[in-house]
Amino acid sequence: MRRNKRQVKALLLAFTLSTMTTFAQTPEQRQEISNKYDKVKLTQLKQSFKAKEDNRKAQAINMASLRGWEILKANSDGSVDELVAVSKDGQPIYYTIYNEDAARSTRADHLNIGGSLGLSLDGQNMTAHVWDGGPTRVTHQEFDGPGGNNRVTINDGVTGLNGNSFHAQHVTGTIVASGVQAAAKGMAPQARALTHDWNNDLSEATTEAASGMLISNHSYGFRADLVPDWYFGAYIDESRDWDNLMYNSPFYLMVVAAGNDGNDNSSNGNPLAGQSAYDKLTGHSTSKNNMVVANGQDANVNNDGTFNSVTINSSSSEGPTDDYRIKPDITGNGTGVYSTYDNSDVAYNSISGTSMASPNVTGTLLLLQQHYNNLNGSFMRAATLKGVALHTADDAGISGPDVVYGWGLLNAKKAAEVISSNGGASVVSELTLNPGQTYTLNVDSDGSSPLLASISWTDPAGTANTGTANQTTPVLVNDLDIRVSQGGTTYNPYRLTGINSNGTGDNNVDPYERVDIANATGSYTITVTHKGSLSGGSQDFSLVVTGLGASVPCTATTPTGLSSSNVGSSTATLSWDPVSGATYDVRYRQTGTTTWTTQASSGASASLTGLTAETQYEAQVRSKCSDGSNSSYSSSVNFTTTEVQLNYCASNGNNTSDEYISRVQLGSIDNSTGASSGGYGDYTSQSTDLAKDASATITVTPTWTGTVYNEAYSVWIDYNKDGDFSDAGEQVWTQSATQTTPVSGSFTVPSSAVEGNTRMRVSMKYNAVPTACESFTYGEVEDYTVNITGGGGDTEAPTAPTNLAASNVTETTLTLNWTASTDNVGVTGYDVYQGSTNIGTVTNTTANVTGLTSGTSYTFTVTAKDAAGNESAASNAVNVTTQSPGMSCSSTETLPYSEGFESNDGWTQITGDDGNWVRDANGTPSSNTGPSSAAQGSYYMFLEASTNGSTGQIGHNATAILESPCFDLSGESAATFSFQYHMYGSNIGSLTAQASTDGNSWTNIWTLSGNQGNSWQTASIDMASYLGGDVKLRIVGTTGNGWSSDIAVDDLQVTAGGGNTTVTLSITLDNYPEETSWQIRDGGTVVASGGTYGSQPDGSTVTENISLAAGCYDFVINDSYGDGICCSYGNGSYSLTDGGTTLASGGAFGSSETTNFCVGGATSSYVIHSSFTTGTAVSVSMYPNYRVEDRLSIASNRAEESYKITNLNGQIVKSGQLVNGKVHLGNLNSGMYMIHLVDEGGKSIMKKFVKE
Repeated sequence: MRRNKRQVKALLLAFTLSTMTTFAQTPEQRQEISNKYDKVKLTQLKQSFKAKEDNRKAQAINMASLRGWEILKANSDGSVDELVAVSKDGQPIYYTIYNEDAARSTRADHLNIGGSLGLSLDGQNMTAHVWDGGPTRVTHQEFDGPGGNNRVTINDGVTGLNGNSFHAQHVTGTIVASGVQAAAKGMAPQARALTHDWNNDLSEATTEAASGMLISNHSYGFRADLVPDWYFGAYIDESRDWDNLMYNSPFYLMVVAAGNDGNDNSSNGNPLAGQSAYDKLTGHSTSKNNMVVANGQDANVNNDGTFNSVTINSSSSEGPTDDYRIKPDITGNGTGVYSTYDNSDVAYNSISGTSMASPNVTGTLLLLQQHYNNLNGSFMRAATLKGVALHTADDAGISGPDVVYGWGLLNAKKAAEVISSNGGASVVSELTLNPGQTYTLNVDSDGSSPLLASISWTDPAGTANTGTANQTTPVLVNDLDIRVSQGGTTYNPYRLTGINSNGTGDNNVDPYERVDIANATGSYTITVTHKGSLSGGSQDFSLVVTGLGASVPCTATTPTGLSSSNVGSSTATLSWDPVSGATYDVRYRQTGTTTWTTQASSGASASLTGLTAETQYEAQVRSKCSDGSNSSYSSSVNFTTTEVQLNYCASNGNNTSDEYISRVQLGSIDNSTGASSGGYGDYTSQSTDLAKDASATITVTPTWTGTVYNEAYSVWIDYNKDGDFSDAGEQVWTQSATQTTPVSGSFTVPSSAVEGNTRMRVSMKYNAVPTACESFTYGEVEDYTVNITGGGGDTEAPTAPTNLAASNVTETTLTLNWTASTDNVGVTGYDVYQGSTNIGTVTNTTANVTGLTSGTSYTFTVTAKDAAGNESAASNAVNVTTQSPGMSCSSTETLPYSEGFESNDGWTQITGDDGNWVRDANGTPSSNTGPSSAAQGSYYMFLEASTNGSTGQIGHNATAILESPCFDLSGESAATFSFQYHMYGSNIGSLTAQASTDGNSWTNIWTLSGNQGNSWQTASIDMASYLGGDVKLRIVGTTGNGWSSDIAVDDLQVTAGGGNTTVTLSITLDNYPEETSWQIRDGGTVVASGGTYGSQPDGSTVTENISLAAGCYDFVINDSYGDGICCSYGNGSYSLTDGGTTLASGGAFGSSETTNFCVGGATSSYVIHSSFTTGTAVSVSMYPNYRVEDRLSIASNRAEESYKITNLNGQIVKSGQLVNGKVHLGNLNSGMYMIHLVDEGGKSIMKKFVKE
């Protein structure tokens, strides 16, 4: 029986264990998110989802064999649809894929390095997750670059490229391609990506979410022509399951392609309200909590990011859902997107579809999370990220939200600005609404912008539709409402009033609501309430408000974010981050000169005029307040003016109906065209290089539409760049009238030609050689650009940057400044290196470095480069260490400190957890759990784990946190934190003590789980690691999986001086945990005990923390069957440790094993009186006491006993029988060992010694 049980366990482990490679924002940040989740719940969900996926797939394959369905359906473009399920009415369900302007359309380029906002967000240290129809080619050149090499990793082990890999490759590149080819640059070009194929997507996503995943992309969905009609718009099991995952991992946002069925008006035979042009969303596209993306064409936006217009791609699938939710949520750019392809490491292609719009949005949202974290040190909840994106989207289509564009086109620039201005012109707040609560906020409009207020929340999973077409019952579970009022006027949120119409009123279907007030002025009250009860006991929600006014006093601080734009030959525009209430002085000069020109500016920008063409300038800005105070000038921004814009004379042929120029070839120019309108073609966007003193050949091909006529030709180049073709030698080639085709001529570029871009004119005239500026009857004129270069090309590198220095050093950011380099042609940019890694390129002499780790040393250098690709030597290296985290306490408690909860809650109840601790003076409401009275005084604090309406209940698997005031330990040489705890009940969860020196990062300093018996016990924790500064403490309680899990604490004390020692016992059980128990004895007194562990799973590990006063003790572990815990029926083991010191360890023993140990500086004589065999007293002593050279003597009342000696890894290094009580050790290496003495009954005693 034992052997069979072991085989079953091994089989289960083979099926459930897996290995996954993960990347993270940082491991600490992923863990911080993960720690906020109910891991038990997520594990249960994963198991449930995986079982459902396996069953669904098996059923589908079985039905396919019975009915002759294809499991894989090949498409004309080479892609493959895959059978994944069977609908409730027996129809096959297939997954199918939904197939430099994308970043511009969503304004992600304003966030990237070099963008107008100065944020330098390229996804550094961020990770996007991708599920798609096939694996990616991870060796593509775009997956290396400034963000690091090999940035894309296949995370599910599916590596063989298939017919859908082109799609997965393109999607992944749209998110993270580094921009080796600039047009293919992804939204987050330094981010990493973890990719998976679409099989088991839900269970795999659950694993990743539990580990802190923030965003995933899913550019696939159900094949529309093969699903039953009732699926369209329906909230089915698939929709509900994804909502369930997101509700239980509230930092995770799933981004989904809406689909490409916009032109398919026939697959849905029963559309909502009979409107066949709508109701096309299926599967996970009808979930509530995700972000569903429509496909917009390239948007018309200005250089400053302001929006003009966008047109939806007609193939984009339209909503709404059957309950009239606003879906899709948002529009991205997915038309003609250029990105990576899978057929080689340098392959690219342009394709269209919501599949491309979705990663455009995914990568952009990743940047917004990065920006929020840079500002706040933590990431947004998914509802906040979604709420900010929908709040700031550019309205498109009908006014307000609709089922084509959703809330409009994603505007990352506006979203980032809202995050940046939080607390000033905007509010971005994460809140919790409790049952019956009304939340209010009074705000002031800025008087010029619309006032917008919105709420967003991650709603619990709703009730799935099981087969009813167009079921309009709302699937919203927790119905929150937002209203904005002023005087007697109340403003309501948007809602759909029809298939494609909207209005304002009570929205009872969407987990996102927004109120818009145009022409707002004065003060308003924002109110958030809820209808009915709240599932889960409360509802987290996010509030976003924009259009706010604030009166902020002026403080003259140095402006940041200085940048240049719109640089011309004599003009440039400077802009910077505004300083509240300030005006500004701007000064500028030619680089290398000493005299500044200064001008005043009232706003955060300035226009410079009268500049010299093709000249490098540097500029700085300072702020000024009305009280006369000035800031210091900012670091410099460098820019180079362009060449003078020249106006060339006009020339054209008036009639091209008989003949025209059809092709011009010169160097890299090869331009084939038809007849141009008006006889003139402007092709100055096409250029080629011409080297001085080098010969070049131009070829012109005419086309005659009928009769062949005599044509003459002339070509001019403006060699001295003065705006005309009249200078000597500028008519470079002529050809008298001829019918030859094509015609060619050669010329040599003079050494006196001015280097740089200049104009070339090509003219063809009927029967006579044309002049440069004439208008003639028959023929055509075309203009081009040529770039005059030096005879040997530019090979001279810029000088190395100098005076590199770091400033504004924080925990995660710093600013680098240096003196500009010089170059014979001109410096075009600077590469910034962190160690040997290029972390970005800037065009001025300042770089803002983000994403650093606190308390870490870094080395930076900078190199300069020019247009020819010449790179300078490195600058001087600057070594800098980021600031270590610190905590500011306005007041601190003095020692000794005690809190017994006699007058109030004492410590702070933390918000954002699952509820509060309850103050009580009697027994807890539930029987057989919790204490009956306080440990001291009358009151104590406890967690109520019931769900029956008890006061303060938080339910099962719920966490509540108490946080202390600040304690100043700077003057203490020793300190102890102690408290009494009561953990009694069959379902007890865990209790943890934490400490923090910064108020953000918390370290577990003591933890205990499971039933500890019906008595108060004491925890004592040495605070030596926190001496010398301020510290805060937390008590974190988590109820178990049932009502019998009330946990209580009392008598919290922080005292000077040392305290008890906490030792940690860890037992990995064998396959029979019901046989194992243990005790710690002080002489004849049992001071701690545990087991047996019949309720624990086979092979599981239990951990106990035991607080002991200084002294020596016996640790006794027992196995009632007499075979220890290793190795006949499982590989069990145990260890008792004091910090890094092992006090006892083992696993292979008989009925019991005893080890003597000491804590708190006490020492032992190593004389033990124990019981080997029941009823027989045995006295055992060992000498020398502890340190041994060659021989160990054992005194026992038995003549011979067996022994074994093990090292601290448990390996047996010597064994045998005692002979005259002697054990010879000459062949053992120096070190610490354990000797085990074993009698005939299998009982043993263990002692520690050191071989010298």
